[in-house]
Amino acid sequence: MNNKLININENLKLLNDYPFQRLNNLLKDIKAPIGRKEIILSIGEPKHNPPKFIKNIINKNYSGWGKYPPTLGMEKLNIASINWLNRRFKLSKNFLDYKENILQLAGTREGLFNVALALSPSKKNKKKPAMLIPEPFYQVYAGACRISGAEPIFVPSIKKNGFIPSFASIDKKILMRTSIIYVCSPSNPEGTALKINHWENLISLARKYNAILIVDECYTDIYINNPPIGVLEACQKLNTDLSNIVSFHSLSKRSNVPGIRSGFAVGDKRLIQNFKKLRHYCAGQQPIPIQEVATALWNDDEHSKINREIYIKKFKLAKEIFKNHKDFYLPSGGFYLWLKVGNGEKITKMLWKEKKIKVMPGAYLSKLNSSKAYIRIALISNIKETKAALKDISSLLSKYQK
Repeated sequence: MNNKLININENLKLLNDYPFQRLNNLLKDIKAPIGRKEIILSIGEPKHNPPKFIKNIINKNYSGWGKYPPTLGMEKLNIASINWLNRRFKLSKNFLDYKENILQLAGTREGLFNVALALSPSKKNKKKPAMLIPEPFYQVYAGACRISGAEPIFVPSIKKNGFIPSFASIDKKILMRTSIIYVCSPSNPEGTALKINHWENLISLARKYNAILIVDECYTDIYINNPPIGVLEACQKLNTDLSNIVSFHSLSKRSNVPGIRSGFAVGDKRLIQNFKKLRHYCAGQQPIPIQEVATALWNDDEHSKINREIYIKKFKLAKEIFKNHKDFYLPSGGFYLWLKVGNGEKITKMLWKEKKIKVMPGAYLSKLNSSKAYIRIALISNIKETKAALKDISSLLSKYQK
């Protein structure tokens, strides 16, 4: 056997352990109470039932499993996706072209990763490119940045600035070599949705420094009061085009189907064209029966409305249960509570040891000192289980914080 060290991509060493690995390591030696039901609120995996109508669609298209799916997505799926965007964001009929502005993905996770490989140059203004990443952040952004050979620049998203990262405050020398700006709205974990003035400033910044604005909008159909303004909607309101912008959307949260791995990228046709070129080489496409299901889901808004109403009920429960917790707030969108608890890791361990409830320490989503005081709670279980878990969390916090 050859015992010589094999050379591999050195950028792999820059990847941190994924948050769920860190969480498992934190809790592995802690014995949870026997007899209590395990409640997992650490991962954003929706537990609401998927729409029943998708069963018949999958069965009806059984023969499709025997065919290679079209890499760029079926025409009717692209049309359905565009039609949903037009309805959801009140876009004019000709704002988007289903042949040029959209690319189907096997879930937005692979898209948000691969887009950096496709669109970030090896040099920007003769220097190593930088990518601006909000912090806390979805770990895929940083992973994509590091594997592509760029330098991640983490931009704090903290309470004093309304949990909105101040990208414009970054040093001009860094902005000059910035290739990509990642942003999530509504954000994970804080649930903050950007308003029109935020979008205007961010779009202007990206174009001023010829950077690409990558917008993760997978939570856009889950909100409490007003539907969040999307980046495409902002462009139309600002009477500008889609240059330098790619937005990502997913069915996982909107339709409770994380298992079908279906989403899309939409935006600047020049960027989409280059993204398509990479995906012809590296990305598996959704099987035809799945694309048929995705088409039906994007064409139907009623199931999404019902889903959203369930989340609203859970947020109302949370507001009542945590009414005496001074740092509690309701997010604009998404399904997380970003709760300040003093010591996130300590509370996480206590919740598992005493209540068999699993949450995510804020420190595992961010290197900011301020994030260490938070936990992220995913309100993904049914109402009864969510109510019980939130009461247990509140009770434990009251005991701990006295």
